[in-house]
Amino acid sequence: MKTTCFTLLLWLTITAAHAQNGTEVYLLDLSEKAGNVTLSNPRNVSNKPGYDNQPFFHPTKPLLYYTAMMPEGQTDIWSYDLRKATRTPVTLTPDSEFSPTVLPDQTHLSCIVQRKANGDQDLVSYDLTDTEKTESLLESKKTGKIGYQAWLNADEAVVFVLGTPNTMHYLNRKTGRDTVIAGQIGRSLHRVPGQRAFSFVQQVGDAWLVRSYDPVRNQVSDIATSETTSEHYNAWLASGTLLESRGSELWAFSPKTKQWKAITLPADLPRKKLSRIAVHGNHLAVVVDE
Repeated sequence: MKTTCFTLLLWLTITAAHAQNGTEVYLLDLSEKAGNVTLSNPRNVSNKPGYDNQPFFHPTKPLLYYTAMMPEGQTDIWSYDLRKATRTPVTLTPDSEFSPTVLPDQTHLSCIVQRKANGDQDLVSYDLTDTEKTESLLESKKTGKIGYQAWLNADEAVVFVLGTPNTMHYLNRKTGRDTVIAGQIGRSLHRVPGQRAFSFVQQVGDAWLVRSYDPVRNQVSDIATSETTSEHYNAWLASGTLLESRGSELWAFSPKTKQWKAITLPADLPRKKLSRIAVHGNHLAVVVDE
């Protein structure tokens, strides 16, 4: 019975991008003053029917990476140039690439590669100057099928591993350490600004909590509650303000007041369900249902 349930879960995960409604990636201007977040000028930067998701900003270049479903049904990584307003494919392969993440060296992009041949989901690095050059960072046959990732430096990362329950692993490539830190986690993994720590969302009893993991102390701490009925997608502002999407709304958690506050959204942003969020400087990217 357990094998049957796991097989069903795996099949549902692999086919999720095909089965779910189409989504678009919107880019907005962002400012924060006295703890108040202001968003303006929304524009659709993916702008095609189907699945466009998982935005990630390059930390020093005016580029936004995202996952785009192609007519053949597989997904590739694309980039959007914020200055030129142009879209460019980064990967064009028979396999499916998900969860683009610029590595700390800023010259490589890691992503999840879902193998067409057997459904394995491996963590792979692409050289941004020549995407034909790849390196396998983590094989799912060793760890389990990987869904998402966040990096602290060139050696340390946390990854979301599919299972019953889904778990967060801490990886240290230098020492070879692979440790399960938490179970029953959500899909939003991030580095906490100004800290040597990761944030994640975890179900604890009937509640969902945004928590942090400090690998030096091997310590998990609570940051905030997460709306129980939301999909638990977060993003951090450099100031330490935490954002969360809740249905068609965005909320902000202040590290000073320890309170959540709804963000007023621009009138010209479609009133659809919002999900994944990415932030860099004065830009915010959010995934909006078609």
